[in-house]
Amino acid sequence: MTNLLNRSIPEMVMHLYKKVFKFSLHILLMYMDSKKERKDPDEKEAIPENLFGNGEIRTDYRTGLRAVFALSRKDRPIDYLAKEVIDDKGKEYCPFEPERYDLNRTFFEIGRPWRVRVIYNKYPLFECNAPYAREKWDIFERSTNYGFSFVIIDSREHKLRFENSSDLQTNDLAKAVLNTEKKIYGHNGIDFVYLNKNFGRKSGGTLSHSHWQTLGYMSMPDTVRARVDRVLEFEDTHGSCLMEYAANRESERKLLENRTLIAFAPFAQLYTGESIVMPKRHVSMLSELSTEEMAELLKACKKIIAANNRYFGVHSYNILGYSLKKEKEFHSYMEIVPRVSDIGPMQMAGNYGSNIIPEEYSKGIRSILGESE
Repeated sequence: MTNLLNRSIPEMVMHLYKKVFKFSLHILLMYMDSKKERKDPDEKEAIPENLFGNGEIRTDYRTGLRAVFALSRKDRPIDYLAKEVIDDKGKEYCPFEPERYDLNRTFFEIGRPWRVRVIYNKYPLFECNAPYAREKWDIFERSTNYGFSFVIIDSREHKLRFENSSDLQTNDLAKAVLNTEKKIYGHNGIDFVYLNKNFGRKSGGTLSHSHWQTLGYMSMPDTVRARVDRVLEFEDTHGSCLMEYAANRESERKLLENRTLIAFAPFAQLYTGESIVMPKRHVSMLSELSTEEMAELLKACKKIIAANNRYFGVHSYNILGYSLKKEKEFHSYMEIVPRVSDIGPMQMAGNYGSNIIPEEYSKGIRSILGESE
């Protein structure tokens, strides 16, 4: 009290003003707090109307892998120039030209002069002359690289792209694919045959002249084993084929269909624009199909790739075909994978996916395919 009396009049007024302000603020906060709605601690938060508006994580029924669809990443800034370069060094450097026939060893040919030529891969992943052997000790395991590596050159023309090939050329290719696989499976010790096509640098391809590879594995890769396990698990629990069941429920993402096949973008695309082209007849190996059925699969692939080129712009791509001899529950199919983005650390950690939702992609491709009919 003595300190207060010793102050000047202005100081006393300011002191009292601060006291009144603090007291008034305290009363106001107490009043606002009393008006707050009291929540029941057991009451659940309201679910937003658009729960998946920012993106989603889907599980792929083929593999069990997770696909992340982060829609906000579509507009992220990119500092690198990523223009796809399709041009090559020229036919004078190409080992698949008819004029350089003696550079490769022929497995078989279709046509005279050849229209499709199947050759032994000069730089094989697997060696058919290697002994068949495995060994394991302590934590280590290894085997010889016994197997088959063939290249199918599906055109004499250096610049002709697969998606622009004629129906006659596609029929020849179908015969070559089926015959090559049958010949591989005619040897003992082959569990899996993998058909694949690389186009463009991002695909892992090194030569632009149109070609395919057919590989015969003596043991199934782990990623393929995961697919088989999903199929067997579904067969045990549902008593039916996983891929046929899936195809019947992928109507929202269907791309095209005819009497022998159906093509669709899977619910959990592992890669941007990934699609499946599947024969309706249940076969575990592509070589169980007729030439007509195989040709129809390839023609569907051509249509989808041409549509993808309009949707994404000209780009690298892979086509993959799965054939299993012993696992009859497996339904053989082909996959088309546009390589419009690079494999990054998220994929290396087991998270795949895209910044385009499969339903949006499918709608766009159906529109393009409808225009071309």
